[in-house]
Amino acid sequence: MRYVLISDNHGNLEALQAVLSFIRKLEPFQLYCLGDVVGYGADPQECLHTLQEEANLILAGNHDLAVAGVIACDDFNEIAHAAVEWTRREMSDEDLEALANMPLVYIDGDYLFTHASPIEPMQFRYVRTLDDVAEVFSSIGQKFCFVGHTHLPVLVTMDEKTGSIQIVRENRITIKDGFKYFINTGSTGQPRDSNPDACVVILDEEAESIEFVRVPYDISTCQSKILSHGLPSYLAERLILAR
Repeated sequence: MRYVLISDNHGNLEALQAVLSFIRKLEPFQLYCLGDVVGYGADPQECLHTLQEEANLILAGNHDLAVAGVIACDDFNEIAHAAVEWTRREMSDEDLEALANMPLVYIDGDYLFTHASPIEPMQFRYVRTLDDVAEVFSSIGQKFCFVGHTHLPVLVTMDEKTGSIQIVRENRITIKDGFKYFINTGSTGQPRDSNPDACVVILDEEAESIEFVRVPYDISTCQSKILSHGLPSYLAERLILAR
C-alpha cells in the first residue's frame, strides 16, 4: 500500500488542489489528512468538502475543533483568533458538526497518526525537540508516528537497540528493521520552513520508503482571496515568506 499524508491545509484550496493533482499520478493510494483542514485560509468550506470526497481519513486539528466550538481559542494569537471567528461564520451547521466529530488519533498496526503529540492528544502539545520525540517514542508502541501541527517537515529515527535518536536530512529514506520513525508531515497550506511549496509525505510499503515531496501552487490567487475576504493581511504575506 502507498499512503499519502498531508496536514495543516488551513483553508488553502489552491494548495490542496495542486496536491491532489500531483498525487493522482500515484494511484492507488490512501490519502490521510492529519488535521487543521481549516483556519487562516479563505476557502474552509471548499477544503473540507474536497477532503471529505477525496481523503480516506481526516483527523481533527486544534483549529478544526476551535472553529467547531469544541475547544476554546483563548491561547491563540490575535490573528489566529480572528481567522477562527471568520471561518466559523463561513461554515454550515453540518460542516461544524463534521469538524467536531473528526477523530483525534488513528492507529493501524505499526502506524499511529495524529495531529500533535500523541501524548494527551486533546492538549495539542507541540513536538519540537529531540527530547519531545524521545518522550513520544517511549509512550507509544508503534514503529511509525505521523503528526503535523508545527508546519515544519521533520523525520527522526530511533535505533531500538541503542536508543540513539537522529534527525534525518534526506528527502527520501529506506525503512529499516530495528528502527522507529517519527514523521512530521509539514504543511500543505501554510509551510513555515522557508519553502512556500505545499508539503506531502509518501509512505510506500512496497518500496519500503518514506519521501517528502514539495508541490508548487498558485500562491498569488490564494493571497488575493485572503485579502478580498478581509482576513488579516499577514495571513497572505506569510504564504510566500513560509514562516
